[in-house]
Amino acid sequence: MATTRVTGRGQKSPVDEEFLKQLYQGGELLAQGRLSEARQLLERAHQLQPGNEKGRNLLGLAYFKLGLFDQAAEIYEALVRDNPVDATLRVNLGLVYLKTNALQRAMREFEAATDLQPDHKKAHNYLGLALAQAGEYGRAREHFLQAGSDVMVEKMAKAIAGERFARPPRATPRAPASAARPAASVEGQRGTQSGLDAPGDEDEGPGALRADTEAAFAETSEVAGTNEPLPESLEEATPELPSKIAAFRPGSDVPVLAELVPVLALAGASQAQPFRVGNGGFSARVEGELLTRLEGLVAFTGQLQFQPEVKRFRGRPTDQPFGEGAGRFMRASGQGVLFLESAESRSFLAVDLGNEGAYLCEQCVFAFEEAVAFDNGKVPSDVAPELDLVHLRGQGRVVLSLGGTLRSVAVAGETPVTVPLSHLVGWLGKVTPRVVPLPGEGESPRVAVELSGEGFALIALPVR
Repeated sequence: MATTRVTGRGQKSPVDEEFLKQLYQGGELLAQGRLSEARQLLERAHQLQPGNEKGRNLLGLAYFKLGLFDQAAEIYEALVRDNPVDATLRVNLGLVYLKTNALQRAMREFEAATDLQPDHKKAHNYLGLALAQAGEYGRAREHFLQAGSDVMVEKMAKAIAGERFARPPRATPRAPASAARPAASVEGQRGTQSGLDAPGDEDEGPGALRADTEAAFAETSEVAGTNEPLPESLEEATPELPSKIAAFRPGSDVPVLAELVPVLALAGASQAQPFRVGNGGFSARVEGELLTRLEGLVAFTGQLQFQPEVKRFRGRPTDQPFGEGAGRFMRASGQGVLFLESAESRSFLAVDLGNEGAYLCEQCVFAFEEAVAFDNGKVPSDVAPELDLVHLRGQGRVVLSLGGTLRSVAVAGETPVTVPLSHLVGWLGKVTPRVVPLPGEGESPRVAVELSGEGFALIALPVR
């Protein structure tokens, strides 16, 4: 837990006072469901005290509630790294993965939580849900038994036997638990106040396949220096169990297409949010021109034209294509919205250059606004093929395609930073790159990039 700085006779510093103000007000707004306002305040609190566990947890919850699952995952991945034996944080991270259907990652976190705390019924319950979605009904039944969820135990037994059930209606969300419970200490709440009811309550009726649960992010406590509680939990429902359990049979209940389709609509970009990233894809609003790859194109709306883009050197076009095959950059013009999905094992991240230049590996750049100036280049190499780079600069937004979570390492002084090529995204600042070999055995040599100067190395850290 982060410590509070004091000035003079035990008084908090202005920075701490501002942090507590932003944290408390953000928590209040979060409890009221005013998510966008809460996010702004909690992000400000995080900037003031980035290491504060309470602030990070609440910010992760805000991102989760807003559907910004990539950002929520980044927050909770960092919390788990800092607190690897905290079962509740493992459950929270697992819930983020469960919402994005990253079942293997979700199961690893829930399993780790049950290893750390074998009597954590909610971890067993969520693990059962993830296993059921993966079709492992036998293992799911075992964990529902340990969770004390008799209804889901019965459902798994019938699923194993190949029986079919109708889907129940959506459950009506309940009020946040914090509205009815008094404040408690952090230690007293972790792992015990997550507010999850056993799925398949009696009021759902027999044969219900959907397991309604609360995404119970259980990190709650009083704000230091106040007597007011922060919110305890906010409700979410986990995805439905796989449709193969409920295979169609003549006469069975199936959704009405006209009612189903609006629920399944893809979230599109808008004028207020020209890049919308999440759930394994992104959408981009085109008004004028946008440079983007079309690899993973799902659909586009409006009237758009596409022209193949060429590389540039010192601001001038060349005769070399920018990208290859399906991954070639195209200049999209007109007015409309693009919908794209990320490649397997990769994810999108939208960033604003903020009028700063960045050198990025070509394969990590997926799209950028027309206002962003670019030049192509290479880092020469005697030990591997030359490294293709894109230098982006100006005021505008960029979408990166990454094989993991974005991280950085400071490059300073006379000590260089060496990054394996497989992890390198690029760098910021006055940095000089050099391709170097890494020790190791194999058919192809291991290669890294040595960075020296002043700036930051950008790294994609795979989530394991």
